[in-house]
Amino acid sequence: MKINISNFPDIKVGNYTDSQAGTGCSVVLFDEPLAGSVSVMGGGPGSRELALLEPTTGMDQINAVLLTGGSAFGLAAADGVMKYLEENNIGFDTDIAKVPIVPSAVIYDLNHKNANIRPGSNEGYYACDTANNEFYIGSWGVGTGATCGKLLGVDKASKSGLGFAEVSSGDIKISTLTVCNAVGNIINPDTGKMVAGIKGEDGYISYQEIVEKEFMNLFGMNTTLGVVITNVKLEKSKLKKIAEMAHDGLARTVNPVHTMFDGDMIFVFSTNKVTADINKTGVLAADTVSQAILNGIEAVKEDKKGE
Repeated sequence: MKINISNFPDIKVGNYTDSQAGTGCSVVLFDEPLAGSVSVMGGGPGSRELALLEPTTGMDQINAVLLTGGSAFGLAAADGVMKYLEENNIGFDTDIAKVPIVPSAVIYDLNHKNANIRPGSNEGYYACDTANNEFYIGSWGVGTGATCGKLLGVDKASKSGLGFAEVSSGDIKISTLTVCNAVGNIINPDTGKMVAGIKGEDGYISYQEIVEKEFMNLFGMNTTLGVVITNVKLEKSKLKKIAEMAHDGLARTVNPVHTMFDGDMIFVFSTNKVTADINKTGVLAADTVSQAILNGIEAVKEDKKGE
């Protein structure tokens, strides 16, 4: 499924997809450096440069964010993103050199197809070089090897993927990219219906049906990641609050969520264009996170229909 970021036409997303190996990476390139923060609520995250997003640090010029498969190995793709940005004279100016600032986060997809192939520097560079305001969601980029519903093992998991949603309300604009690689089931909060997750003989098995069973040991093998972009003027401490509120979208849509098996984290960045209520901004951010996850599942299903 092909979509575009209508709220922020100058922001680009690039995907590197290796369908045969079952892995990939996605990069979000900002047209100008943005302030940002992050909230990590999963017990098994994998990341790079997250400390710079804490409100107590001075960095407020983020150039790009990378979401990648390959577990911690996939963080090597950030080197390619930095190379691309350096070649284009983009980065934090230290007088001696411009240093690209690229926070990065991983999902564990080594159990999907080929554990020996992971995104690296070349793949990160490719994602940047092909980035556009229009891009594919579903089993593309970091969503290539994403699955969900793994509490009883990967053999009973469902395919999930890269998702996107956006909203405009008054002056507030929010666009959100997600990749769902959750240990839990995916539920449409409007209907209460499971749309992906643990496969049973007749549809999906609810978490409640297996709560007394022994869960598989899946530490660090699951993660839902999100990148939220808003135009609301907010300092870093308030951006972190928006990131925390945005996790409510995960809680509505993924069950269970934020376990020690998961590495859930949400980034929030602002273009600082308008003044608006932080509470409304956070509520809308959570809504887009939930909808982006559902849209990613729908895109995967549509892709399968077209095969």
